[in-house]
Amino acid sequence: MEEDMLDINFDNFRQDRIGEEGLGEFDLDAIAKLIPAAHEKFQQWRTSGDAIFYDLAGSKDISPEIFEVAANTAENFENLVVLGIGGSALGLRCAAQALLPPFWNMLSGEERKGKPRLFVCDNIDPDTFSALMRFIDVKKTCFTVISKSGKTIETASQFFIVLEKLKQKLGDDWRKNLIFITDPTAGELRPMVKAHGITSFAIPPKLGGRFSVLSPVGLFPAACCGIDINALIGGAKDMADRCAKPDIQENPAYAIGSFHYWFDAKKNKNISVMMPYSDALLLASDWYSQLWAESLGKSGRGQTPVKAQGATDQHSQVQLYMEGPNDKVFNFLRVEKFNFPSTETKIKNPSSAFSYLDGIDLGTILNAEQRATEGALTQAKRPSLTISFPKVDAHHLGEFFMLYEIATAIAGAHYGIDPFDQPGVELGKKLTKEILEARL
Repeated sequence: MEEDMLDINFDNFRQDRIGEEGLGEFDLDAIAKLIPAAHEKFQQWRTSGDAIFYDLAGSKDISPEIFEVAANTAENFENLVVLGIGGSALGLRCAAQALLPPFWNMLSGEERKGKPRLFVCDNIDPDTFSALMRFIDVKKTCFTVISKSGKTIETASQFFIVLEKLKQKLGDDWRKNLIFITDPTAGELRPMVKAHGITSFAIPPKLGGRFSVLSPVGLFPAACCGIDINALIGGAKDMADRCAKPDIQENPAYAIGSFHYWFDAKKNKNISVMMPYSDALLLASDWYSQLWAESLGKSGRGQTPVKAQGATDQHSQVQLYMEGPNDKVFNFLRVEKFNFPSTETKIKNPSSAFSYLDGIDLGTILNAEQRATEGALTQAKRPSLTISFPKVDAHHLGEFFMLYEIATAIAGAHYGIDPFDQPGVELGKKLTKEILEARL
């Protein structure tokens, strides 16, 4: 594995590993013939702006204003509360889980180096939201409202509750505790920005929420908490460069998207499981699930994403994976070097039944379990790929985000669908509005 790069290993996709369930020379030749058309479609999406995520992270510097406002926020507020749902929250939650120290909100202000606690309100359960509002001091909290249209009912509902509390507590200064991330010119929030001088950042109009983590949607809150967003973007740029050639031998994103499509269309594997062997990467599977499902689940097509956790789900889901239907593709995530010293988790003087654990640390055991699960699934003729993170840091997470965003677009090109819209979501929004309006 090259130093400082994600390693993506496809060996367990091959027929010489898993027999007829895998990819043979015929499959690889057939997939290679599909690549030029998929690549051309991706370039068309770049030209039209639909695939703006690629060029946004790959060619533009971060606005200095993000750093300035983030520094001001950290200096003046104890808490950062993000109001957003779906793509406005999942990427940020993934980045925070991966890149902030565990139990961030429980650390003292000194241990957080003066950075705020982070709360991401990505649902409207009244018990959870009311408990948060009772816990925080509204006066010492910055509320970041993320919605491109400003019409997202869940985010709007939370915002109206927060707005009322801010006006009660702060009077005319209520606007100082708000930051909007929204459409640059349109939508329901932009008029408030103009009328009240609320600090705001723009979401490019064609950038879908599930592709927005490397925009102000994810970068601004991350910067507030001290995450190195330059490194995030740097990793994304490196992966974009790595995935520039229309060749599955050299382009891992094209390979991931193309192989998943082929397993679904030709091998009847319509479920894609992501299984991180790292608590830091746990929410990567949540982010992936939205990206894969909302982008590709259209016109009766697309794989169903499933999230799992190693080693936890070795004691639950893996039984199904081993002996249930052979209808799944597995994406393992592993970490080569954990952030905390192994001496803190080294086992000493175990009982005789566990003598083989003497002197071993938990990271070594966790990675052994990943290799064992991967090996067991291979013996059971279940296809898997493994992505190895040299370590979990901002650069490698940026690589990961870009890798799967490109892979998703390429899979969409193979399926012959638009991976950048979500028409199936709109009916539920419409019916929700009608149900609530009927109460009037």
